Amino acid sequence: LAAGLRPDVVFLDLAMPGIDGWETLRRIRAMAGSTNLSQPQVAIVSANAFDRGLDNGLGLPPEDFIVKPVRHSELLDWLERKLDLVWLESTAATHAPPNATLPVMYPPRDEVIALQALVRLGFYRGIVNKLDALATSFPECTDFVDQQRALARQYQFESMQAQLQSVLNESPVH
Repeated sequence: LAAGLRPDVVFLDLAMPGIDGWETLRRIRAMAGSTNLSQPQVAIVSANAFDRGLDNGLGLPPEDFIVKPVRHSELLDWLERKLDLVWLESTAATHAPPNATLPVMYPPRDEVIALQALVRLGFYRGIVNKLDALATSFPECTDFVDQQRALARQYQFESMQAQLQSVLNESPVH
């Protein structure tokens, strides 16, 4: 903000090095107020669901608290409400995944369960590291790993969770 950036949205964690999220929000509001610019929409992103109920003194309602791990759908819903967005459905043609005619090979069940635990936590770095390890240990599972990696890059953890559960329930696991 001091450099002239004017974001529409700011996401803050409460526990940040230096100054905490509350003080950062106070400074953002003071800076925007002193320049007569519109205030950015602010959400507190916290791993502690208890933070939602805090009387914060800054007028942030509970719906402006997003609990980690952040759900893609919850984030998009919040952005839609705060920025008055209207989402458009994509009409782009979908492309068949590589080797669509060949069955997808899956890693061993315990590996799928371990990946699922990381996805449930929303631990992006852990998910990426696990997918890298799966690609190395089980090269025959490249299609599966690539599909999961594409979803992870888009933070589609709910879709990943559903696919992994489907793999565990229905598909023959390596």
